Amino acid sequence: MIIKNSHFNVLIGLNSFILFFILFEKSIQIPAFLQVFGRMHPLLLHFPIVLLILSWLLYLFRRPLEKEIPNVNRFINLIFYVSALTIAITAIFGLLLSKEGGFEGEAYLWHKYSGVGLSFLTLGLIAFIRFNISSKNRLLFTVGINLSFILLLIVGHFGATLTHGEDFVFAPMREKKSTELNLENAMVFEDAVLPILQAKCAGCHNADKAKGGLILTDSSSILKGGENGKVFTAGNALTSLMIERILMDIDNEHRMPPKGKPQLSIDEVSLLRSWIQSGGKFDVPLSAFREQDTLFQSVKAVYGFEGAEKYDFSPANEEKIAELNTPYRIINSLDQGSPALDVNFYGKDFYTKESLSELLPIAEQIVSLNLSSMPVSKEDLQTLKKFKNLRILNLNKTQLSNDDLSQIDDLKNLKSLSLIGTQIKLDGLNKIVALPSIRKLYVWNTAIQPKELEQIRKENPKINIDAGVPQDNNQKLALTAPKITPNRSFFQNKTLVSLSHPIPGVSLRYTLDGSDPDSSGAQIYKSSITIDKNALLRVKADKEGWLKSPEVRQNFYIAIFKPERINLETKPHQQYKARKGESFFDLESGSDNNADGRWLGFQGSDMSTILSFDKPVKMDTIALSIKQDYNQHIYPPESIEIWAGLDSLNLKLLKKVNLTLEKPDKIKNRRIIACDIPHQEVSFIRLKTKPYAKIPEGFPGNGNLPWLFVDEIILK
Repeated sequence: MIIKNSHFNVLIGLNSFILFFILFEKSIQIPAFLQVFGRMHPLLLHFPIVLLILSWLLYLFRRPLEKEIPNVNRFINLIFYVSALTIAITAIFGLLLSKEGGFEGEAYLWHKYSGVGLSFLTLGLIAFIRFNISSKNRLLFTVGINLSFILLLIVGHFGATLTHGEDFVFAPMREKKSTELNLENAMVFEDAVLPILQAKCAGCHNADKAKGGLILTDSSSILKGGENGKVFTAGNALTSLMIERILMDIDNEHRMPPKGKPQLSIDEVSLLRSWIQSGGKFDVPLSAFREQDTLFQSVKAVYGFEGAEKYDFSPANEEKIAELNTPYRIINSLDQGSPALDVNFYGKDFYTKESLSELLPIAEQIVSLNLSSMPVSKEDLQTLKKFKNLRILNLNKTQLSNDDLSQIDDLKNLKSLSLIGTQIKLDGLNKIVALPSIRKLYVWNTAIQPKELEQIRKENPKINIDAGVPQDNNQKLALTAPKITPNRSFFQNKTLVSLSHPIPGVSLRYTLDGSDPDSSGAQIYKSSITIDKNALLRVKADKEGWLKSPEVRQNFYIAIFKPERINLETKPHQQYKARKGESFFDLESGSDNNADGRWLGFQGSDMSTILSFDKPVKMDTIALSIKQDYNQHIYPPESIEIWAGLDSLNLKLLKKVNLTLEKPDKIKNRRIIACDIPHQEVSFIRLKTKPYAKIPEGFPGNGNLPWLFVDEIILK
């Protein structure tokens, strides 16, 4: 291409406008229609980047190209001219955008003036081509085009900093740190809240680019707020500006973060909301919150905690586990997907000298063992030495002597040992604290004296030795809540349920029909409970001299059938896919943590799955177990359709259920949606849910896409 006067004059005009804008920037007012062009700056800037890099590469390799393409220099001139033209236009659009405000700081100034400098430099290089300056000065042009490439990198780097945050370009090259938090040292704001704001909000609300006058990179700026006032109201999350903006419709211009930017996950939204609801304090450690608190669980869902152990041994044989499970020896997985096992013994009259040794085939997988109140013998302690992976051991109220208890020094992986009400003495405890992994010891109601405990704690500062709290006989303490094992709600045919409490001598009163456990119809727990139908278990602990415990309750649902094949026709969200279709029939209950590996999450699409059986089965009920949390935008579907038949090509609609939304102040965290169908034989079932197109008016998050979370499908 030959650079004509008209071409060159266009560039001079654009760069003259840039110079004029820079000189009189403070006096210039931008009308609304020009602001539209300014907002096109992020869209346009990709063209000059590509064109300038292309022309730079072609110029570097022009010598070998000239031999193959005679007119290659004209082509290089064309590409370079277009790149100079788009650079000038992009710079002008950027200057127009800057007049909207919210841009300041060192990174902004570097981006602004390096961009203007790049436009002026490329104008000079086009002048070199236009006036065909002597080839003796070709070296000067080479230096100039190389300098333009370097300047382009500088402009891009600071532009990325403004848009995505500090050091965005080189972040992938740096060592990635684990997001897991140290439970003992983590601060709620600094370690859990601030990283979310930095990742999802600071791109638009930092010292260099403070949109709306708001900076979200430090506590003092957050407290200061922006042009629209305070960011949050402590103790009132739903009326706080931050949460209101986050929950707005994705297409709303005030949505935060805006459409096109990385969005917060529902767990991150829950964390921010819980932090504000808890008081929005900046100096509170995570350890100040109970494990049951929503804030604690939200932090756990987003980050996880250091020290969550990963086991390298293989799972035990499931048939062997089923064989060893009895009403008085309950074996459960320690966690979903983990090979580690938790074993609890109940009923000392049923404990025999073989009860522990029978577990040797799965000893490698047993990580937690509860032998509280069992008639454990010296021989049992020798057997225990073969449980090499044991981390947690409960020997409360066993009749072992001090010498016996000090003989468990072979359990090198033991972290927690409970010796409440045993004969342990100081010399025995000294041997136990020498275990390399021990971190927690419980020695309530033992012969160890306070002064002895004080000395042993001083010598072993890394071990938490809990001796209980001296009881004031004039003051009644409340019992802690009893424990229900297993904690899953779903079962096939029948299930054995055990109740336990850490304090000896406690009476556990329970009902299965949903009535109050304080009523005359409540039963006293003596041995494992067999449940073979749907039931609501309610339990309270009682003991003379104590206040009654809080009530715990758990629903149980029987599932008769499990299909041979499960085909998910719609994919769950990448972050909440659990074990896909298998999770619908694994009898595992989802927790409050959406990412616990048990929930399948869907957003913006139907949930559709086909269930098939090798032989026809007769059923009359299909139920869906879902989660409800309106403040996290987790809603039931608008309707459910059930199609069924004896072959997959001739399915008939058997039932359509239109659901009503429960009032926000009346909803329960879990909802079982039972659909009755005509009692008939079926081989194929299609279960399809239709979500609300948007959350209805009058409900939290109205206008946004709702989530659907499902953990189990029940067929009976």
